[in-house]
Amino acid sequence: MATISCHHARSALGSLTIHGIDTAETLETAGINPKLISLPMARISDQQMTLLVQTIWQRLDDEFMGFTPHKCERGAFAYMVYSIRRCETLREALTMGMRFYGLLSKDIDTQLVEQDECAKIVIKFADPSLDPDYFYLEFWMIIWHRLASWLCGVKIPLQSTQLIHPTGISDEHKSELQFMFPGKLVLDQAVNQMEFSRQFLNRPIVRTKTEVQTFLQHSPAQLLTIPGDDKSFQNKISRYLHSTTTLPLSFPDINSLASQYNMSVQTLHRRLKQEGTSYQRIKDNLRRDLALNKLIQERLPVHQVADIVGFSEARSFTRAFKHWTGLSPREYCKFLK
Repeated sequence: MATISCHHARSALGSLTIHGIDTAETLETAGINPKLISLPMARISDQQMTLLVQTIWQRLDDEFMGFTPHKCERGAFAYMVYSIRRCETLREALTMGMRFYGLLSKDIDTQLVEQDECAKIVIKFADPSLDPDYFYLEFWMIIWHRLASWLCGVKIPLQSTQLIHPTGISDEHKSELQFMFPGKLVLDQAVNQMEFSRQFLNRPIVRTKTEVQTFLQHSPAQLLTIPGDDKSFQNKISRYLHSTTTLPLSFPDINSLASQYNMSVQTLHRRLKQEGTSYQRIKDNLRRDLALNKLIQERLPVHQVADIVGFSEARSFTRAFKHWTGLSPREYCKFLK
């Protein structure tokens, strides 16, 4: 079970507040305790975030979720995806999809720019003040990157991401941005853009009509996780750890892991640093998500969860959990529905 920072849930609810709609019922529908999302480091499941977005779409009757001057009629995204599935290449699909939204609305300008060996998706909102926490800007960028990856069946590595966000945003927000947009991340820029290798634009569209139907039926679920064949070194290590570890969790030391990939420890550290992560962060994320799954979904007692995620002492687990979420496991459980 993937987990998502409650920062995104709080930001998504901002549009309901602006439109004078009480958020309590929306949170209830998504199965989210309202007290939980107020906590600065808390997390929810990807299923809860999916339900939250779907509920806001429904309550506002707006696929732009109230973050633009004008509504976007529900069904627009589905129509666009069905249409671009018939394209031969990703270049054709992205060009057609962005052209569709350009004709539909002037509220979000989305352009595909090719320059030398780079391709860029450049995004500009007509009225950024309606999205003060940058929720829909980030969501819109995620949509195009992960939709592109899904259409051609391979994760497209981002070479860099530039955002208009000020450098003074919270550490929680910065950490999530690094996960959402792996690679070089630069804030306080004049434009919002994602850069990737131009060669991916030549990849064929591989999705069938049935796959598109399933994708849209559960949308935005598959946009909240990174689709396709993720070739990042971080994901390669995560897959290896998933395949080799048993419960209770245990991980190879850094020297053994480096030997597994026939590289020095220094090279391993450098490769992960280039992707904005570290071996410790990968292990912590695996432990955190498993711990939250066992506490939230299976409702196991704290001492049992501590054993499962590889802590010999409950106190050590409590310290780690508090570092991950800002609360002890028992305090966190009080906010579960």
